[in-house]
Amino acid sequence: MSRDPAVRREPSGTASRRRAAILDAATAILVEDGYARLSTRTIAARAGMHPGNLQYYYRTKADVVRAMLERYLEAAARSIEARIAADGATLEARLHAAIDGVLADQESAERCRFLRELWALAGHDPAIDAAMRGFYGGFWRRVVALVLDANPRLGRPRAERRAALLIALLEGLLLFRSPRPPGALPIPGIERELHALVERLVADE
Repeated sequence: MSRDPAVRREPSGTASRRRAAILDAATAILVEDGYARLSTRTIAARAGMHPGNLQYYYRTKADVVRAMLERYLEAAARSIEARIAADGATLEARLHAAIDGVLADQESAERCRFLRELWALAGHDPAIDAAMRGFYGGFWRRVVALVLDANPRLGRPRAERRAALLIALLEGLLLFRSPRPPGALPIPGIERELHALVERLVADE
């Protein structure tokens, strides 16, 4: 693959801006047009660059998706950690603050569509499936650490199992809490029930 010499010599700040523009473009395509429209060509066009220049930064579509997921996880982690710092007086409160952070994230229609489209894409593309598994692996490890902080007596094997169950609960809530079409069934108090379940999941029983 040929590389544009001008791209190689660009300052690191310019490279960071180009990478951000690529990821912004890919995210917009997923949210607005769906996974079927996501390709290196459509991403490059949306970012205002030649496909060859895009491939200097991300060689494949899977590399773009992996970088999108890493950026999403890092941003979500920063948001949750800020919420924990503000609200988490105790170890158990830290876990509940983290749950509230995930629930708040689910209220964004764009972010819900982003994840749903990536799930659909993962069903068709093994490389994207691997990227999604990597993303959820990182999410899971963070939740394991929070569960162990809240209750070290659980031990790592039980904390790992309960963290997996907790993530399944959180991700499944997208079906009920994300912006819904008219006539969808509302479930009042579902967040309260989730917090009650979290307390039971981390209890040493």
